[in-house]
Amino acid sequence: MSQARPDQAPDTLPPEPVTGTDPASAAAPPSRRAALLRSGLIVGVLVVVFGIIIPRYIDYADVFEAFKSLTPVQLLVMTGLGAIAWVASGLVFSALIEGFSALRGTLSWLILSGIGSSVPFGPWNMGVLWVVVRGWGIGNEPATSGIALYGVINELSRLFLPLFAIIVLAVSGDLAGAEKAGAAWAIAIISAVAFVVITALIVGIVRSERIADWLGRTGQRVTDWVMRRLGRSGSPNVSGAIHRFRDQLGLVIQRHGLVALTAAIVSQIAWVIVLTVALRVVGVPESALTTAEIFGVYALVMVITIIPLSPGGAGVPELLFISGFSAIAGAEYQAAITAGVFLYRLYYWFVPIPLAWILLKIARRGKSVLPTTAELRSYAQGDAT
Repeated sequence: MSQARPDQAPDTLPPEPVTGTDPASAAAPPSRRAALLRSGLIVGVLVVVFGIIIPRYIDYADVFEAFKSLTPVQLLVMTGLGAIAWVASGLVFSALIEGFSALRGTLSWLILSGIGSSVPFGPWNMGVLWVVVRGWGIGNEPATSGIALYGVINELSRLFLPLFAIIVLAVSGDLAGAEKAGAAWAIAIISAVAFVVITALIVGIVRSERIADWLGRTGQRVTDWVMRRLGRSGSPNVSGAIHRFRDQLGLVIQRHGLVALTAAIVSQIAWVIVLTVALRVVGVPESALTTAEIFGVYALVMVITIIPLSPGGAGVPELLFISGFSAIAGAEYQAAITAGVFLYRLYYWFVPIPLAWILLKIARRGKSVLPTTAELRSYAQGDAT
């Protein structure tokens, strides 16, 4: 049974998608205890990765020298490629939210990424973006469904990458060696199976009520069994969640799902290009690390980091990239690889942080930078202007 539309129920928040990240509910600030714990965790991860682990293998002075060797033209090229990748990433929002321009899609990605990296309080960045999008005049339902589906589409694009990467590696001849090829194929097959299964489930739920009913009953039985084995008395309403997903997000998926997924895959390729050029300009040659190998490591890191190993993605991607590239290129390129990874992360992770706060200030001119509870409820009821 579907829930009432949010604009018909003034005492409730927008619909809750099956993903569990309702952007409207997430806009409420986290508790002080949760904020302190997560802030402390992100600082701890950064200290361990950049203060303890990386200095054991790399001299930061060498990394600094690699940065000093960059020319203004190289920095300009990197900035241009980074901006293109921002636009490509924002096209996912443009595909999911009806009437959303490429400019607003880009601004949305920058706000989501920057706030998520600087204030890593779970899905709160999605809630903040939801308030901004509602403030741009987007309706309650398209704003909620578009932002909620962004996470699903983004994760599907990550699962698709290893299969694409294995094809690139095979065509380029970089799968030489049975052991290396076996590991690469295993990762590609696991990710491809996950991609096909998840995509088939979503399509089945959206297109067939019978499949949605069957999955709901089956999922509920499995969940109830697991909860009983764990000694828990209650269990989540899996069947209700599946039908909410179908009722609230199904139409958007049918109309825009394929286009949004294609845009998400294109955005991942755009970031591979940024990473590749970053490694080249700091001195990592094709002979040490081919473009296909860079793509392969990137795909692996994207799959691993689907599970949030640290708040805001701090430290862990850098460590994975540096270790993966160094294992292929050799220890003599570790400093250059570190510089290249830092340069890439500058555009993917760091620069969006100040840009997000500037954009948030501009978008919310005349209001507090972060949304208040009263404003949240006003937007949720469809009364805000």
